[in-house]
Amino acid sequence: MPMDTRKPFMILMASQKGGVGKTTLALNLAVALRINQNFRVLLVDEDTDSASISEQLGIKAEGSGYQDVISGKTDLKQAMFVYQPIDLYIIPANSSTEKFKPKLDDFIRFHSKLARLDYDFVIVDNMPGFFADEVARYFDDVAIVTTPDRISAQGSSKMSEHCERHKLEHRLIINRFGSSKFDLERAEVEKMYGDLAFQIVPEDKIVEESVSKRRPAYLIDRTSDFSLAMDEVAGAYALKRRSGSIQSEFERTTKPSFFEKLGKVFFGR
Repeated sequence: MPMDTRKPFMILMASQKGGVGKTTLALNLAVALRINQNFRVLLVDEDTDSASISEQLGIKAEGSGYQDVISGKTDLKQAMFVYQPIDLYIIPANSSTEKFKPKLDDFIRFHSKLARLDYDFVIVDNMPGFFADEVARYFDDVAIVTTPDRISAQGSSKMSEHCERHKLEHRLIINRFGSSKFDLERAEVEKMYGDLAFQIVPEDKIVEESVSKRRPAYLIDRTSDFSLAMDEVAGAYALKRRSGSIQSEFERTTKPSFFEKLGKVFFGR
């Protein structure tokens, strides 16, 4: 049954540990959904320990941001930053050296408001670790990000169990694949997770360049291996948004999607 298109499709970007590139994927997925799929997208930075979306774009939450909304100092719209090159809406986290822990009622109220906004997608970049039980019901899908090392892969297994307890759809994205000769094989990571990986994102120098230029990698080179992987993820979520179904890795491997076919026509991949 198709989902209710009157509400935003809520994606939680999650990882059990930091340093796996979760924020980079969240940002570039938002960009791909906006410019390749023409969706209205809101990206929310809830990783207050790093506020790295602001860092990656070279912006600052001047006087208002995620923490200000949660604490009632400002409302959602006042805290939104519009990334003008593509009209991508962002609620950045305030840069702060102090640990931020919102009150539970405020945290729930904030996510309830997000779920009623007039956007096609709301992508929330969660802090590393388990997401709060009390807000699980607001999300439609959890993208679990891992790198192909044993500690991260074991963490993805725990995150999968956490999603299952809340009956949340989830899928695994293996990031920076091929970055080290000590990486686990794909099958080993999938075995720990308990299912096939939904997407493999290869190690790509375009990501390092994007950090230096403070510009999303997807906007620097849309034909890079990294950007093509983001197209795949965005295309799958677009199908999910429009039809209420999402293809598994097996289905996408045996029967190429429209976006895979299009990529082969234009980029020979």
